[in-house]
Amino acid sequence: MQCDLCPRHCQLREGKRGVCFVRQNIDNEIKLTSYGRSSGFCIDPIEKKPLNHFYPGSSVLSFGTAGCNLCCKFCQNWDISKSREFDTLGSKASPESLAATAKRMGCRSIAFTYNDPVIFLEYAIDVAQACHELGINSVAVTAGYICPEPRVEFYRYMDAANVDLKGFTQDFYHKICSGNLSDVLDTLLYLKHETQVWFEITTLLIPDENDSVKELEQQTKWIADNLGHDVPLHFSVFHPDFHMLDKPQNASIDSDAGQRNCPGSGAQLCLYRQYS
Repeated sequence: MQCDLCPRHCQLREGKRGVCFVRQNIDNEIKLTSYGRSSGFCIDPIEKKPLNHFYPGSSVLSFGTAGCNLCCKFCQNWDISKSREFDTLGSKASPESLAATAKRMGCRSIAFTYNDPVIFLEYAIDVAQACHELGINSVAVTAGYICPEPRVEFYRYMDAANVDLKGFTQDFYHKICSGNLSDVLDTLLYLKHETQVWFEITTLLIPDENDSVKELEQQTKWIADNLGHDVPLHFSVFHPDFHMLDKPQNASIDSDAGQRNCPGSGAQLCLYRQYS
């Protein structure tokens, strides 16, 4: 049986799990095994997602599950995204209870984060629907690695997204993330041209991997040409983690360097410190 949620198209025999680990062939049906369970909760400023232009100054209830459909060697949430132990999922959380908690805590939105919500699509959609009934927005923090048909269903219930554009070469995506760049670009094009979802983009700059002037110029030009000058692009600082402990932490991002290296984007460049 083939799982058609993401471009991996995992072939699953009875009892087998996909690369994401949470989708499993049970009785000849692919089921989500992490439904209704969370790896943790936190109330954050919306800017920490990061979303700088979606109800700025508001609070968001962040939560995630476990697993991921990419294999990024630099993953900074690897203890959650690469977990193979369901003990990680310590908290039971129904969609209704999550929505009620967000409302009670004064949160304007709920964010699916820590691991990619596309792999727990059914759960995320149910939570989003419960939140919408209480006037709470739904936010996806995602790598955008999803097939066209489920993508339509998923984003129908999302109000905003931050898409993690890992790099801008196929070689980087293949070697470092075990994925394909083109599928992520397709998601960005879909969000811009076929939805009303507000979205921003984040790229983690890894020394000597995806931070060359040439690659950043190509990336910013593609965004400007295909998505427009009004799509916010965040560059975040790398620190050694998971399978990239040999890489040095890069210096803080220089706004002057950004203007020099990405002059063709025509965009405003903002520098901000980490939100806590």
